[in-house]
Amino acid sequence: MKMCKQDPSVLHTEEMRFLREWVESMGGKIPPATHKSKLEENTKEEKTVKKAEENIKTDEPSSEESDLEIDNEGVTDPDTDAPQEMGAESVEITEEMLDQANDKKVAATDALNEGERQKAIDLFTDAIKLNPRLAVLYGKRASVFIKLQKPNAAIRDCDRAIEINPDSAQPDKWRGKAHRLLGHWEEAAHDLALACKLDYDEDASAMLKEVQPRAQEIAEHQRKYEQKREEREIKGRTERVKMAREEHESAQREEEAR
Repeated sequence: MKMCKQDPSVLHTEEMRFLREWVESMGGKIPPATHKSKLEENTKEEKTVKKAEENIKTDEPSSEESDLEIDNEGVTDPDTDAPQEMGAESVEITEEMLDQANDKKVAATDALNEGERQKAIDLFTDAIKLNPRLAVLYGKRASVFIKLQKPNAAIRDCDRAIEINPDSAQPDKWRGKAHRLLGHWEEAAHDLALACKLDYDEDASAMLKEVQPRAQEIAEHQRKYEQKREEREIKGRTERVKMAREEHESAQREEEAR
């Protein structure tokens, strides 16, 4: 009743038919409808927006993002091993520790040359624990992780090496190769290009030529997707404005006809 008092035209809605009939059966009179109720207007506005959105959805491609097909030859499953030891950054490094770390590094290189990759990993880890602030040790270990098809471990080492020495090309090279193994084409292209910029490397350059076309294809596809999404948003706004204007004009004509 309070709502009807504030807006008498509410009595003319379908929802209030029972009240209208009861008032009339008691000999009362219902005031004539002079304008559409707020409830009707809100409902109509909601329907207009919903209709506009349905029209837009009809025009939307069903699977734009899945249309892109990239050659993933050579991509490996991600490794899920526990993170490798990185060494304590706060450790006080003595001259003796530096010498020991260097001996471990030499031994790790010898093991790698003999094809003993896991032994090389263990020795590089020992060297890192003795001298955790030497970027080259992380880069060397990352290179072995790549050979073992453990790209995520390699990326962790490269991130640490780059944090210590961002001007070294080797960590970017190995991280680029790790991203290539994971099929992260854009990241691989970025890292390999940076590695070649810092210090040209034929191996990194060759891999960059392999991954760059795929990275560019992904970037172009994403650009087109974003463009289409923006066009749909503009179309949606235009459609809603158009339908709202048509509804308003229709309401005016109905009002004038009364």
